[in-house]
Amino acid sequence: MLTKLELYKKVIPLAHLGVWERNIEKNEGYWNSVVREIFEVGPDYYADLEKTIGFYSDAAALRKLIDNAIKTGQPENGDFQITTTRGNIKWIKVYIKAGFEDGKCTVIYGTIEDITAQINLINSLAEQQEQFHHAFDYAPIGMALVSTRGDWIKVNNMLCQMLGRKEQQLLKETFQNITHPDDLDKDLQQMHQLLAGQITNYQMDKRYLDESGHIIWASLHVTLVRDQQGQPLYFVSQIQDITERKKHLDRLQADIEERKLLERERRQALEIINAQNERLMNFAHIVSHNLRSHAGNIQMLTDMILKEEDVDEKNELIGMLGINAVNLLQTLLHLNEVVDVNAAGAENLKRLNLVKEIRKIGTVLSGSLKQASAELSVKVASDIEIEYDPAYLESILLNLLSNGIKYRNPKRPLKIFIRAYTNDGRLILEIEDNGLGIDLDLYGQKIFGMYKTFHGNKDAHGIGLFLVKNQVEAMGGNITVESSLGEGTIFRVEFKKTAH
Repeated sequence: MLTKLELYKKVIPLAHLGVWERNIEKNEGYWNSVVREIFEVGPDYYADLEKTIGFYSDAAALRKLIDNAIKTGQPENGDFQITTTRGNIKWIKVYIKAGFEDGKCTVIYGTIEDITAQINLINSLAEQQEQFHHAFDYAPIGMALVSTRGDWIKVNNMLCQMLGRKEQQLLKETFQNITHPDDLDKDLQQMHQLLAGQITNYQMDKRYLDESGHIIWASLHVTLVRDQQGQPLYFVSQIQDITERKKHLDRLQADIEERKLLERERRQALEIINAQNERLMNFAHIVSHNLRSHAGNIQMLTDMILKEEDVDEKNELIGMLGINAVNLLQTLLHLNEVVDVNAAGAENLKRLNLVKEIRKIGTVLSGSLKQASAELSVKVASDIEIEYDPAYLESILLNLLSNGIKYRNPKRPLKIFIRAYTNDGRLILEIEDNGLGIDLDLYGQKIFGMYKTFHGNKDAHGIGLFLVKNQVEAMGGNITVESSLGEGTIFRVEFKKTAH
């Protein structure tokens, strides 16, 4: 494998880049083979600094460039005309950098590149295509001649104005340097296709960056000029400022997006209204059915009491009437709770510590837990807090824990596990018991229905899980159930969000 130095020595000639160094104190220098080729000297030729400067037509300008590099400590570059040892006139681009030791310049070094072909190209164009250049310079859109490496060879006034740079400043740049990074790959890909002869021209909308970094949208059209042998010479770029047009299109697009958003919001509102209407209709059906049943029973019992002459029978009927009245009152309370689910929940939010709320319900149910010899295990981080309606959270916890106690399996000690964790930024609360379980294949679609019971318990009203579901959903959450008959049940409450 080649060393870095060996690789450097092999690659630099491939780039045809002259590398030089001059020790100022010792007046010793180094030229690589490319420098010697440019100056047309042999391998044994040696020139001190003054002799080297003698190659340059404008020696004063070169001295100034060297002085600036030493004074500023920054890289300097310039284009110069030289006369080689064979009397040939060439143009070269010189890069200079000064090296310092203890604050004193001890060495200068840099590169030399033969740009004669580029300069001759410009001169040839100036001489042979005056009419083209007149149209080029005064075109109402930006125009440029760009080298196959991306250097600006020639630019017109409109392009300079568009890109916010002076001509000389722009000529020191490449189009890659002032192209928006997100558009560069696409531009370079098409440029390489053009050089390879795969396409004859290309057009694209792209973003340039002015001197202040502001974005300029432009429509770019590029063609390639080749010599008689078909070798690429330079690109001709036509660049039209479309910033205002783009802003107008963006505004139109924004308007379209806003209209789409409004339409989505309208549809969502309509869906909410439809859902509310559906709930209202369901509620109306429940009210109509339940109250009609109770009213019918009361009316029938009243008629029977009025007609009954036997005192004992009449007293029994009066007792039945009282039971129906209590049932009617209980039904009205249940229906009132259902209405309250959507009427107050979102307006009574408070920041609640989940563990404290669970412990509070555990205290409320302590007697029932003790009577059932139940083991309650709570694995919830002490710092979990949620924004929730206190009454809803109390109702949810109370109903789910009460269900676990009520439907315990008499064949084994009751165990209830409460866990909390986050999933996708949402808080999940699990309440698991090892009770009787529910046959979800049979009752899965009815488990959260109103007045739905599954174990024949005479104390069951079928209202608890219905209320829990409505309360959870009213607060923007979701509840699911996992259960196996004879093994137990897991209720998972997914809250709208979790906050720590």
